[in-house]
Amino acid sequence: MAGRILVLDDEENYAEMLQDLLREHGYRVDMATRPERAIAQLEEIPYDLVISDYKMPVMDGADFLKKSRELYPHLPFILVSGLMNTPELVKVANMSVTLVLEKPLDTRQFLEEVARFSSPLTDEEREQLAMEGQDAQIQVNTPSYPAEPCFFSAHNFLAARFLQSLWSVAHSGHEVFILEPPGGDAELVIKDVSNWRGNADMPVAELSLPEDLNDGVRQIRSLLSDSNKSRVLSLRLNSFLELKKARKLSQQFANEPEGAASVLLVYIVPGTSEQAFEFKKLTGESGFVLPGMRFRPSDTAAYARRFARIAADRSGKGRCAEFSVPAAYALLAHEWPENYKQIRELIYATVELSGDAPISLEVFEQALGYEIGSVPATALPTLLKAQQGRFLKDYLEESGLSPAEILKELDLDPATQGITDLEAVPLLFDAEPHKF
Repeated sequence: MAGRILVLDDEENYAEMLQDLLREHGYRVDMATRPERAIAQLEEIPYDLVISDYKMPVMDGADFLKKSRELYPHLPFILVSGLMNTPELVKVANMSVTLVLEKPLDTRQFLEEVARFSSPLTDEEREQLAMEGQDAQIQVNTPSYPAEPCFFSAHNFLAARFLQSLWSVAHSGHEVFILEPPGGDAELVIKDVSNWRGNADMPVAELSLPEDLNDGVRQIRSLLSDSNKSRVLSLRLNSFLELKKARKLSQQFANEPEGAASVLLVYIVPGTSEQAFEFKKLTGESGFVLPGMRFRPSDTAAYARRFARIAADRSGKGRCAEFSVPAAYALLAHEWPENYKQIRELIYATVELSGDAPISLEVFEQALGYEIGSVPATALPTLLKAQQGRFLKDYLEESGLSPAEILKELDLDPATQGITDLEAVPLLFDAEPHKF
């Protein structure tokens, strides 16, 4: 699949102009207006190319280049600037800048240079992204999210439905609750929601639920006084016992005389799918259950590719970003009890163990700490169907819907009623492994 390009410019209008130009020519582009935020994105997302302004306050293009080189010694880097003097040119040349282009840009030359380092989406990839963004099997009666998520992976139909449902409340609401499995990826969801609510690349502040509600309101007010921070806040709860207090905090903050209407409080609640029904009873339409990675094989593959690429690019070992076929099947068959964080830690470890070779099943097992054996290609659909069956049984308990209503929601024949019908539902996602 085509890679991504990161555009950094402290002038938001100019950054948006470059982003729009590149998107018009088929590239996948992310934008940042603060170098520190761009660094955070580089740490989490693999990029083919960085395009950065030179003249910026706080951290100029040269300092940003230096920090980028510490992460990725070989990442192509184009500096765009007005007239640069000789000492500045020497400085960035010594840091191995790939190319310096002067403003105003020659559009034709700029696009020719970009094409040297990154490829636009093919028609097939565009269709694939469109299908993943609006699931072809399930018709969700909520507004679709406004853009492809940058951080959270929603390739899987369960993740896409979760994100669509959450956004239907989060786009204009003042509070949402996310039930997160151990090691889950809720923090990535919040980053994307923050971007979609107009906070651009502003960092999301995180805090724990305070003991005193008045103190909590003061903390929130203090965080929001920083104009460089997002107006989406993340609050982690310790258990369901804090849900009532969280509700009261939201209500108390909503009475603030200024600015409360533009703020979204996102409460992350630790739990498991077995607690989903209780969670929904307590949170109502503001509560959303984040599916674990065992139910999201295509997202598991996407995250694995992301982390392998990041680790390989940082170490300069390109081939170890690839997976052997047995390793890919083992990756998809694994249950991932610690979810997103376990995938990240394990893939980083496998890249380190792989030397300069593709990730093999043996290396995967070594990083995991035990043998899992080879998973034949013919067994993968059976494994995925079993995972899907477990999810649908959990969803039956969580939603309060009948099996027939769930089948109708899945756009399938609701003629029969038993639980075995849900277990027999055909695969709702591609059983082929993600392209590694």
